[in-house]
Amino acid sequence: MHIRSLPFLLLAALSPLASTAVELPDLVKSGEHAAALEAIGSGANVNAVHPDGTSALLWAVHRIDHEVAEALLARGANPDARNSLGTSPLCEAVAIGDERLVGLLLKAGADPNQGNNDEQTPLMIAARIGSLPLAQMLVKAGAHVNERERYRGQTALMWAVASSSVEVVDFLIRQKADVDARATINDWGNQITSEPRAQYRPAGGLTPLLYATRSGCLECARSLLKGGADINRPTPEGVTPLMNAIDNNGYAIAGLLLDQGANPHIADWWGRTALYLAADMRTRGVARGAPAEFRSAEGAAPRQPQSGALQLAQRLLALGVDPNTQLNMHRPFRGRFADDLLTTGCSPLLRAALSVDREMVDLLLKNGALPDLPNVMGVTPLMAAAGVGATRGVVVGMGPIAGSDPEENALAVISLLLKAGADVNATITDTSSRTAVIARPSSMTDRQGQTALYGAIGQNWTRVARLLVDNGARLDVKDSAGKTPLDALAAKAGGRDTPSNEQMVKLIRSLVGG
Repeated sequence: MHIRSLPFLLLAALSPLASTAVELPDLVKSGEHAAALEAIGSGANVNAVHPDGTSALLWAVHRIDHEVAEALLARGANPDARNSLGTSPLCEAVAIGDERLVGLLLKAGADPNQGNNDEQTPLMIAARIGSLPLAQMLVKAGAHVNERERYRGQTALMWAVASSSVEVVDFLIRQKADVDARATINDWGNQITSEPRAQYRPAGGLTPLLYATRSGCLECARSLLKGGADINRPTPEGVTPLMNAIDNNGYAIAGLLLDQGANPHIADWWGRTALYLAADMRTRGVARGAPAEFRSAEGAAPRQPQSGALQLAQRLLALGVDPNTQLNMHRPFRGRFADDLLTTGCSPLLRAALSVDREMVDLLLKNGALPDLPNVMGVTPLMAAAGVGATRGVVVGMGPIAGSDPEENALAVISLLLKAGADVNATITDTSSRTAVIARPSSMTDRQGQTALYGAIGQNWTRVARLLVDNGARLDVKDSAGKTPLDALAAKAGGRDTPSNEQMVKLIRSLVGG
C-alpha cells in the first residue's frame, strides 16, 4: 500500500517570516499557552495565518493544546483552513489520534470529507492508524466511506485492511464500504526501457481482499469474505487472492480461501498457478536451494521446517490441480531478471528442481508431474538439478535443505528424477531463436545441444557427473559448438574459479572410469 505521509507543517516551520509576520500563530506555534489565550481573549484575529497558510488553530492541534483550540473555535476560527501542503486541523487531529480534538472540530463544523492535497480524507487517515472510535465519529458526522484518494485511488477500507485494523474493517463493511473496489491500474505502455531488458512494473489495481492477502491479515480476509467480497477477483495481471496469499507466505489465508471455495486452477498472465507459486515460495528470497521454511533469523542454524508451502502444495494436488502447467513467459521480478530458467515453459517441477528441493520434487513426481517436461529452451528438470542455468556464481543447492552440502541435495533430486524415467541425455534445444532468447547474455548463452552432464561439469560436481554417467550419460555427445562434455571439462582447467589441475584429472578419470 502506498503511504503518503501527512505534511507536518514543514513550510511553516521553515518560513523566515513565521516568527514575525503574525502574532497569534507565532504564540501558538511557540507553545506560549497563556499568552495565546490572552491574545485570543483580547480580540486577536483567530484566522490569521502564516505565509504558508498555517493557522493558529492548526498549530494548536499540532501541539495538542486542547484549551487553545477550543478558545480559537469559540471565537470563530475556521476549522477547515488548510495550509499550502493541504493539511487541515481535522486531518492533523485524526493523524495524531486525538479524539477530543476531533470532537471539537466536528462540533465546530469541520468538513469530515475534506482531504489533503492527495485527497486522503480524515476517514482514510483514521483507517490507516486503525482507530475505530475516530472512524465512528467521522462517519456519524457524514464522512463518505467510499471516497478515493487521488494518488492511487484507494479507499478507507483498503487503508484499514493494509494496516490490519480488523475492527475498522468490520465497521466500514457494516457502513456499506465497497468490498470489491479496485485501486488505480497502471497501464504501462511497455516493459522495456532504453536498457534492453524487461523491467517489471506492477499494474496495481488491488482490491481490499488482495490487500488483505498481501498484508497477511487473516481476520481482514475473513471479514471481507463474510461481507461478500469476490473470492477469485484477480489483479489486472490475473493474480487471484489465493495466488497473492501464497506469493506473500500467507499460507493460513490461502487455507481459508480454499476452505471458502477459491478456485485453485487459475493461472495468471505469466502462467503461474497456485501450485507453481507454492513451489516457488519454498526457495524464494534465499540462496538457491534453501527453502524459505528453513531460513533462520541470523542466517546460521536453520529453524525446523514448518508446514507452509509444501503442505499447501499437497492440498492443491489433492484438489486435482494440474502439476504440469507451464509459464507463458518469464515470471515477474522487481528488479533485474535472475534465474534464467524461469521462463516460458517452466513447470512447477522444473522450478523445484532448479532449487533442488527434494521434498517438493518428490511430491510432484508422485502426483503425476512429467519428469522431462522442458522449458522453451529444452531445459528439463534433470538438467536444472544438475546445475544447468546457475547464474552469477550461485551454486544450485546452496542452503540447508538436509545438510550443508549442495551436491548432496542435487544427487538426491537427480536420483528421484532418474527413478521417474527422466532422460539423462536430453539436450538443450534452443537458446538462440526469438522464441527462446533472453534480451541479454545469460547463463544459457551458447549452451544449445548440451546435456545435464555439462551442468555437473560446470559446477565441478564429480559425484553428480559420476551418477549421470552410471545412468547412461553419453560422453561423446556434442553441443552446437562441437564440444563434448570432456572438451568442456578440459577447457575449464585453464579458466578462472576452477578446480586445480589435480582435481580436474580426478574428475576426468572418474568420468572415463579410470
